[in-house]
Amino acid sequence: MKLPAFAHITEVGPRDGLQNEARFMPTEAKVRLIEQLAASGLGEIEVTSFTHPSWIPNLADAEEVVKATRHLPVSAFALIPNKRGMERAQRAGIAGMTFVFSATDSHNKRNLNRSTEESLAEILDLHAAAGAHGLRRRISLSTVFGCPFDGEVPDERILAIVTRLVDGGCERIGLCDTIGVANPAQVDRLSRQLIAHFPDVVFELHLHNTRGCALANTLAGLQAGIVHFDTAVGGLGGCPYAPGATGNVATEDVVSMLDAMGIRTGVDQAALMASNRHLAQWRGTPLDSAIWRIEQRCSLPETTS
Repeated sequence: MKLPAFAHITEVGPRDGLQNEARFMPTEAKVRLIEQLAASGLGEIEVTSFTHPSWIPNLADAEEVVKATRHLPVSAFALIPNKRGMERAQRAGIAGMTFVFSATDSHNKRNLNRSTEESLAEILDLHAAAGAHGLRRRISLSTVFGCPFDGEVPDERILAIVTRLVDGGCERIGLCDTIGVANPAQVDRLSRQLIAHFPDVVFELHLHNTRGCALANTLAGLQAGIVHFDTAVGGLGGCPYAPGATGNVATEDVVSMLDAMGIRTGVDQAALMASNRHLAQWRGTPLDSAIWRIEQRCSLPETTS
């Protein structure tokens, strides 16, 4: 296997993970979760979203979360869907912005109430404005590997959209398996195509584990040359506008696999589990990660037969 020595992880649990939970996590608990994630060595965290609160009520406290976590030694990002969201984020003082839109019109209209082309044009303007203000920027392109409404998305469409983004100055682009339908062969093929066409762009993978393929897809991405990955603590996540989508690949599962393969992440697995315990205690239900299940079994008291 041709593998890198280091892989970069962006923790998206406080945003993508919590947005789809059944109930609202109090602001103080969110801040504590982010503090614990930072203490584990995660250097980049997507802390919230500036989507309108009526769309994502679980993240209605975005301003408060950003202000309460600005002291942490991490690169903090927030999801930005449109101009109004960017204006809110700037007032709150966020230093990094993830601009999001979908590769398919059907999903983009349900998610952002506009066509892919309309979102692309606006995001290129916002991306340029954020750069002029010295903010960190990345693009999150949803439904790259499949859409819940349109099915398979042709590679040619993704290539055309990425070309527009690169021509517009975008240097960091996330390829999102929004509903978890990707397979390793597909991830390998598309990743290699994009890296070959745009060798100076940083491509990232954002993988959901709907069909249990997220770790296999992570490995496929690594072998294709991708070294940046979005993950979510506890395997939380899902998109309110993507029927059937389940959680993101769990941060602790990815870190465990990469550590075992000799790929450094800078994340302390034991410290990361403190975040899991905090999350599980608040949630009151099991987390969706293999490492969490192993820890729970190992912590059960021994019984005698």
